[in-house]
Formats: sequence, C-alpha cells, structure tokens
Amino acid sequence: MAASGSANPRYEAHENPPFLVSLGFGLQFGLIASATLLITPVVVAKAAGQDEAYLLWMVFASLLVVGIATLIQVRRLGFVGAGAVLPMTTAPFAIPFCISALVDGGPATLTTLILVTGVFQVAISKWLFLLRRIVTPVVGGTVLMILSITLASVVFGLLNEASMEEPTAAPLTALATLVVVAALVLRGSPVLRLWAPVIGIAVGCVVAALLGIYDASLVTRTGWVGLPSFWPGLGLDFSIDFWTLLPAFLFLGIIISIQVNGESITQQRAAWREQRAIDFREVQGSLSGAAAANLMAGAGGAVPIIVNSGGAPFIQATGMASRRVGYCIAGVFIILAFVPKASGLLSTIPGPVMTGYLILVTGTLFVEGARTVIQSERDRQKLTVAGISYWIAAAFQFGLFALPNLGHVWGALLKSGVTTGGITVIVMILFLEVTSPRRMRFQAPLHVDSLPDLNAFVAKFAARKGWGPQMVSRLEAAAEETLLTLAPLDLTADIVDDGEDEENQRRLVVLALVDGQAAELEFIGGANEENLEDRLRQMQEHVEEDPMEHATSLRLLRSFASSVQHQQYQDTEIITVRIEADGK
Repeated sequence: MAASGSANPRYEAHENPPFLVSLGFGLQFGLIASATLLITPVVVAKAAGQDEAYLLWMVFASLLVVGIATLIQVRRLGFVGAGAVLPMTTAPFAIPFCISALVDGGPATLTTLILVTGVFQVAISKWLFLLRRIVTPVVGGTVLMILSITLASVVFGLLNEASMEEPTAAPLTALATLVVVAALVLRGSPVLRLWAPVIGIAVGCVVAALLGIYDASLVTRTGWVGLPSFWPGLGLDFSIDFWTLLPAFLFLGIIISIQVNGESITQQRAAWREQRAIDFREVQGSLSGAAAANLMAGAGGAVPIIVNSGGAPFIQATGMASRRVGYCIAGVFIILAFVPKASGLLSTIPGPVMTGYLILVTGTLFVEGARTVIQSERDRQKLTVAGISYWIAAAFQFGLFALPNLGHVWGALLKSGVTTGGITVIVMILFLEVTSPRRMRFQAPLHVDSLPDLNAFVAKFAARKGWGPQMVSRLEAAAEETLLTLAPLDLTADIVDDGEDEENQRRLVVLALVDGQAAELEFIGGANEENLEDRLRQMQEHVEEDPMEHATSLRLLRSFASSVQHQQYQDTEIITVRIEADGK
C-alpha cells in the first residue's frame, strides 16, 4: 500500500486507476469496514433478546443497505448522493436507541422510528442553509459528547452481564481486545491503524476461544450463498412506545446529519490535490444520500446508517479518492450480504470482544465531540452551554437524582441523556441567538440597479454603530463589489418587465451584524457556479491578468474585506464578508 498525503491524492474522484488496483483497495477497505459495521446490529439484536433468525436478517439487511447506500453516495442520483468516495456504515451510537425500541415496542416500532428518522433527515438536507445557526459545531460536538455517555452505559452494561456469567474470561477477553486495538491506533503505522479494529477483534476472538467462551456453531449451520430464511416484514407501529421514543430518534436524525456533514467536509479536504472552499452542494448530497440510506434501513429491518469515519483516513493513507474504488467498496458489502458463511462468522463475535472495541469507540466519540466544540468556538458563553448540557445529560442518564412520577412517556424521555441534553443545548443556543444583537436586514432584486438602495442600507447600518465616513466607504465598496460579483453586468437581461410578476426575479437578502470592532455582511442569493473563496485564493497565489470587470471586482473585494466566506448550496449561496473597523 502506498501512502499519500491528503493534499496530494494519487487519484481524484473523476480519475480512474487500473481496475485491479481499484479492486484491491476496494477489497481491503470493504473487509476492514465489514468486521466493524456488523458490531452494531449484533449488539442490538443480542442485547434486546432477539432470536437467531432476527439476528441473521439484521446482519444481512445492514450489509445490503450499507452497500447500496455507498453506491448511491459514489454514483449520485440527481440531488441524492455526494458523487464521491463516501463509504457508509452502521451507527454505533444508535445502539441504545435501537435496543430501547426493540425491548419496549418490538421490530415494528424500530422500523417506524427509523423511517421517521430518514424522513426528518430529508428535511434537514433540503433546508440545511436555514438550519446553519442551530445545527452548529457547538451543538454537534456537545451531542457527540452526550452520545458517549449513552453508549458507555450500554457497553459497560454488556460487560457486566457477561462478567456475571464468566467472571474471569469476559473481562480478560474485553481487556485483550481493547489493549490490541488501542496499541495499534496509538502507535501503529497508517496501514496498521486502518487494520486495527479487524486485528483487535480477531485477537479478542482467539482469546475468547482459548478461554472457552467463543461459540462458532452459527458458522457451521449457515451456507456459503443464500438469503436468510426469516423476514421480519415491514411493520408500522404508532403505539405509545413509538411516541415515547420519537423525540430521541428525531435527535438521532440530527446527530446523524451532523456526523454526515462533518465527514463529508473531511472527505473533501482529503480527496482534493489543491486547497478549495468546501462545496456544500456536495455536503447536501451526502446528507440526502444518508437520508435515503436510513429510509432503506427502516424498510429493510436494518439499523441506522452513517458515513464511515475511516473513509478520509483511508484516502489519506492510500491516495485513492477515485469513484472506481468506491464502486468496488460498495460491491464488497453487497456480495458479503449474500454470503451467509461470512456474515455468520462476523455475527459470532463474542460480547466481551465487542465491548473491548466499543470502549475505544466511546472514548473516541467523547474526544471528537470535545475537540469539535473547543476548536470551532471561542465564545465562552457557548462553551458554557456545552458544559452545562453535558452534565445535565449525565445526571439524567445515570439517575443522579430522584425524579417524581411523571408518567410513562415523560419518565422515559427524562431518563434519556440524549433527549435531555440535546433539548438543553438547542434551547440555550436558541436563547443566545434570540437575545443577541439583532441583524439588520435588506432585501431587493439581485441586480446592479439595487446598488443605491444597498448603499443606503449599509450607511444606515454604520450610523447605528457610530462608524465614521472612512468605515462607511469601505462597507459600501465591499457591498458593491460583492453585488457586482453576484450579479455582473451581463445579467441585465434578467431584469423583468414592469408587468412581470416580481416573484420571478432573483432575490438578494443582506444581513448585517456587528462583531466587536468588525462588521459582517451576509449576502444570500441564488445559485452560482463560481466560488469566490477559490477565486480569491487563486488571485492571491497567482497574479491574475484578467481585464474583465468581474476579476476587477474580485481584486477590489479582496482589498476591502479581511475575510470572505462563500457557502454554496443546491439552490442558495451565502457570501459572508467581514470588514475590520481598525479603530476608525
């Protein structure tokens, strides 16, 4: 395996390596991912007390759905899918949700809840730009930290049950698995880090076999090729248990969307040779692809699906960001689904082995959440929100104080750390948004004829802050160049006649906010192919000899603004321009 830095992958998405090379790397990642993605359905089925037939079906359905979902992400069907190597997997942090649904309501309740989660994710992917102030890194990181609590309660509950039956063998098996995986992750080469979960689980199974707690009879009873004999059916259950668990699964939909959002951004950074602005159209595609995956998971009796966090490290280690490799990865998952002997082997992994691996997953989940919060947010108020929400979730999850009898529904909701902590962080973030200084708003047709009105709006905004004429001139200049970039002169044909419906015009919305001694102007308009961040970066790195007025506007904008962010969505684009007052 050849290593390649993330800044210089050997093959980008549109490039095709030789078929045998693609197949080799696809087999490698597919085998690595298959061993870990089946841990979630196996733990869920066993912990919920389901029989062997249901376990085999859930394993089959999870592999098949993950394979098809990976194919959709790579191929992209319309607006569904990222069009990039974005392997999918099962969600380990969904284990407690699924166990509760199966124990309280049964397979039909779990099916209904996952379907609703998928529908909710469709809405999030469609309106991602509207939710950008709520679904923030602070909210996402805090929820990941809370999920580590919830997952830890399940993991150590499994270990405790196994230790009651095997007081010595179970803890030793879990410890052996954890030590091997952790050692390889901490000190292994990039190649060994990729294989660490598989090696650790294999070592754990060997230790379990030596200690007499590994039962491989399921492997001998299954055939090489075929389908499970049991199908749970598509059941829709809107019982009291469904409504009790619905808020938690809606939060699960938000969590999955946050995870997919982050992994899609990470994948883009790993898969490009040159530095680029993040393409949020691709992020939206990945979100809709994950939503489609969970709709299939609900209909097929699988567990919730997320993006495999090992995808970006795999690209960094191998330099393979080609879609051809992604097709091979998807093929491995789909083929394994129809090989009961292979899936049966993975299904026989003893509980203590899974526990040892999941302990590492739990710790990593907490660290990733904390890092997301700390690195993305400097505001002490929002850091305080994260801390308060985390400990409220811990208090309710572990029952650190006695609750009054609030009935079955409210009692179940308040016992869930994800629900209580998630509600807390969202309510507090909304409170900060509502009580923060209000943004001034301007709306007009997206055309150069709106410039006088835009200048008047900017002057009024500066007057409220008490900025002098020099700052007003800089704000007006930055606003003018941004408008010319969004609506250059060659779009004058887009002007509608006086008799034409005003709703058919392209609209421009500008939001103005004071941030310390700086002003932020947020321009929201229709979709545009060109990304300003990329153009400005290229102009900074290379002197662009372009006499066109559009390029001149870009150069002027770069001189007036201290930073420019351009977020492109499928139907909307948002340009945020920051102008420093410099004490004037």
